[in-house]
Amino acid sequence: MNKVKVAAYCRVSTDGEDQLNSLSVQIGYFTEYISNQEDWELIEVYYDEGITGTSTKKRDGFNRMIADCEAGRIQLILTKEVSRFARNTVDTLTYTRKLTDLHIRIIFMNDGIDTNDKDGELRLSIMASIAQEESRKMSERIKWGMKRRMEKGEVLGCGRIYGFKVIDGKLEIVPEEAEIVKDIFNMYLYEGKGSDTIAHELEARGIPTLKKRIWSPQHVLKILKNDKYVGDLTQWKVYKPNVLAEKTLTNHGDNPDAPLITVKNHHEPIVSREMWDNVQAELKRRSYLSRKGKKHSNGCWLSGKMKCGKCGYSMVMSHCFQNSPFTQMRCRNRIMYGKDKRTAMNGDDVGCDSHGVDERIVIKAMDSIVSQMSDLRLLLEQEMLSEVRRLEKCKKDFDPAPLRAEIESYENKKRKAIDLVLDGLISKDDLTKQTTFYDSEIVRLAEEITKLQNVAENQRNQLSEIEKAIEYIGKLSDTDTDGDNKELYRSMINKIIVPEYPVLQIYLNGVPFAYNVVYTVKKAPAIGIYDIIINTCEVMS
Repeated sequence: MNKVKVAAYCRVSTDGEDQLNSLSVQIGYFTEYISNQEDWELIEVYYDEGITGTSTKKRDGFNRMIADCEAGRIQLILTKEVSRFARNTVDTLTYTRKLTDLHIRIIFMNDGIDTNDKDGELRLSIMASIAQEESRKMSERIKWGMKRRMEKGEVLGCGRIYGFKVIDGKLEIVPEEAEIVKDIFNMYLYEGKGSDTIAHELEARGIPTLKKRIWSPQHVLKILKNDKYVGDLTQWKVYKPNVLAEKTLTNHGDNPDAPLITVKNHHEPIVSREMWDNVQAELKRRSYLSRKGKKHSNGCWLSGKMKCGKCGYSMVMSHCFQNSPFTQMRCRNRIMYGKDKRTAMNGDDVGCDSHGVDERIVIKAMDSIVSQMSDLRLLLEQEMLSEVRRLEKCKKDFDPAPLRAEIESYENKKRKAIDLVLDGLISKDDLTKQTTFYDSEIVRLAEEITKLQNVAENQRNQLSEIEKAIEYIGKLSDTDTDGDNKELYRSMINKIIVPEYPVLQIYLNGVPFAYNVVYTVKKAPAIGIYDIIINTCEVMS
């Protein structure tokens, strides 16, 4: 007798100890139950732990089970209840129909639903909708509870942060790391160093990050901007627009359902309030200078502008020749790890054989670019002004409230549809069509909110960059390429990629194209570089 090939699926939505114990109980129960049926053959008990049921995209166990079904390994699936299978009505019905088409039967044991029954799909639709609604209500309850706990000062969603550890919902200082945090604030404020220089010095001192990775300017800036170091606690910095959303959004404080919550003087600080306030003011000052195309730094005018095209590391200032008045930009990877490529103990790929770039090469390349752009000045300005007018015309402030109201409207319609089925006023086919449509509209509206927020931000950035570009190009007519134009060139350069020797790829602020520059350097043993020739300076698409 051929036995029925049976699998089971179970899931818990958190990875807490109680839930994991529940998962082990479910696995044991299904294993024993299926093994005790004489005409059944246990294929596997599939499971997911610590995964939400509102989407199947990240549920590895569930997706592996579906793949085995498609491969013909399974004929019957047992699961505890609809809410364990999925809390998204669309996913529940989609996968159930898919499995039914493959002649695979599903039994939801606690709900008493068997997809082989005539009314199986109707009952499944109702239960799936109820499960999804329960997920929404649970999300609201969790958010409400989180908000109350945050307002009381309990630390949530923060397992570890440099300088602190979390014990019983409270932040406690890690002394050796706190000293490094103080060093970072001091170097930035009192020594005038930038984030890139600070990161380089920390790396040179052999100080590891929490994940044993290389310090980056982003690491440094996150520390400088994190109010936990002054003793304050700000939480709910990211949120999901609705229970079905896959992506989280950055919280700018404009979402009434997930407000930013700040508790002042929450815990023992690492830096003083005066130090914190001064650093925040300095961050704003340097950011303002950067937007105006001006320079802050006691370092090179090219700092933060150049990147190695071979390994992706930043290129940093390096005086390679003693007593040389000129700066070379060299790959930070090569400076720290040498030219031989290898894998470090932490798994990172280190070492780079890239060449350095003398600042005089960049100046010569920019001289060539300026000469070309001066000839095209009027045409470029006309095109950019036209683009500004176009963006201004279509620009409008985005208000997400109407779209959020539409989402709530569809949620209400789904709840009413369930009541209509229970009252016998609409058929199961009508319910299926309506709930499928409502869910697709909810997902569409959530994606539209995210897209419009991104569009509005991109438009603001585009306008800013184009306006800066017009200002830069306007200066070209007064530019003397025989003079010292480092500050002007710094303001014009967005970034420079060095893919290989002797090539530069120069991207300018607000200009919709870049330049590929190939050069030749002439050197002599006693005097070093004595001539730089720009072989080609061509526009890149």
